[in-house]
This record gives sequence, C-alpha cells and structure tokens, in this order.
Amino acid sequence: MVQMLIMKFSDSFYVLIFKLASVFHLFVESGEALLARPDIITNTPVGEQVQFPIQYNGTDQYDITFRLKFPVRFKILTWKSNSPQRLHFVHPLYQHSVGIYSDLVVLNDVHVNDTGEYEIQIDYYGIELKNRDESTFRMQVFEPVSQPVTAILGDCVNSSNITLRCSVSKGTNYLIHWEKVSMSGVLSETYDVTVLVIDCVTEVQQQSYRCTAANPVSNATSDPVTVDLSNRANPNGERNNLMLLIPVATTILVLTVVYLYMVHCKSDKLIESSSSNIALV
Repeated sequence: MVQMLIMKFSDSFYVLIFKLASVFHLFVESGEALLARPDIITNTPVGEQVQFPIQYNGTDQYDITFRLKFPVRFKILTWKSNSPQRLHFVHPLYQHSVGIYSDLVVLNDVHVNDTGEYEIQIDYYGIELKNRDESTFRMQVFEPVSQPVTAILGDCVNSSNITLRCSVSKGTNYLIHWEKVSMSGVLSETYDVTVLVIDCVTEVQQQSYRCTAANPVSNATSDPVTVDLSNRANPNGERNNLMLLIPVATTILVLTVVYLYMVHCKSDKLIESSSSNIALV
C-alpha cells in the first residue's frame, strides 16, 4: 500500500513538473491564441493557434485522446500521464501542428479544412473505478476577406440605369452587401446584393455607394463609388415637353378637321349653285 502511494505521488509529481515546464513552453512559443470552449462554435482565421482545454479531475494516472469526430472520425494524438515527456501517438498529418501544453491540446496553423467537430477523451487508471471524461468542441476556420473591388457598368447618358458590381479575391463563406451614403456621409439604405442596379430616373440626387464583404472573422469595405447624375437625360423635362406637344397636336388636328369641313361645305354650296344655274337655263 505504501509503495502504491509512493508510485502515485511520483506519477503526480512528474505530471506536475511536465505541466509547469509546459506553461513556460506555451508562453515562449505560443503567444496569443484562441481558446476553444466545449459545446460552443469557435470561429478562427486561418493560420491561428487554437487551444482546447483538458478538463482533468483527480490525481490518478490517465490517458488523453484527442480526435476529430466530424466530418470524418480519426485519432489525432494520445498522451499518457505515466510518460509525460512525449506524445504516445500523433497522426502523420499532424506531426508538426499538434501538441499538449499545460492542460491544453494545442492545434497550430489551422487551415480551412480543419473545420469540424473535435473531442478530448480522458481515461482514468486508479484504485477506484472512474468514468471517462469527454469534451466536444466545434471549430470553424475561415479565410479573411480581401478588400472588395467594384466595377461600374453603364451611365445615365446612354441608358436608363447603372450597374455596380462587387467582388473579392480572397475569403471563405462571406456575404456581400451595398450601402448608399449621402454626400454628407449619412447611411441611407442597405442592399443585400452583389450586383446593384441604380435607376437613373428615380435617383433624385447624387449619392455615394460602398461595398462591404464580411464573414465571421473579418470584414472589409471598398473605396466609395460616386454615381454621376449631372449629365443624365432629363426624363421630367422630356415628359413636360411631351405634355406640351399633346395639346398642340390636338389643336392642329381640330383646326385641320374644321378647315376640311369648311372646304367641304363650300364645295357643296358651289356644286349646288352650279346645279341651280343649269336648271334655270
């Protein structure tokens, strides 16, 4: 019994020494990192370090298994408390990117394809029978968006509308929207579209537009786009001219009909007069 207690103390002592050394190692090499939380979605940019806390309870010897559960299931690493100086197993794909430091499983330089559901499993080996502990983590990795690039198609001189297009060269799972801003800088409207069509007829004054791309870890806005309405065709003026032409044309038509009627009546009278003269002769 005494020997067992001494072995237990010895194992706990070595584990403690390993954890203290790991704290220093983490401080020196890891720097700032993102701490994942069980049962909560953790969003992170590519290239970051993500830390998964090990929720260990007790002083017994234990094994840690870190695995990917979804979209595919496989073991990434195992670590044993009775040989804390090294990892017992590391998956070949993670040889240089995963480790255990101070009660944390650390995944370095994450990529978009690291998105998935992970699990830390702790199996205890002590005098008393104890259930294993399991923690599940969900991680989503995104590539940050680049600054949007805009393009203007058409003008208000040769067409009735202008088309604004927006695109980004980098980024994953992003959404794009347009914002209309007055020349004084006040945001007036938002459009959840990539392609925005501006009606030259209904646009009452000169406006500035900007495109924004965003995903859960980043957002970027384009340079302002100003739509020039100074040389647009004046649809109101054309409509007014048309309204003036209609009564003028109507008047001319009425006068023409009256004139033709009078000419017709005069012709009838001349024919009637000629007929009368012939009858008298």
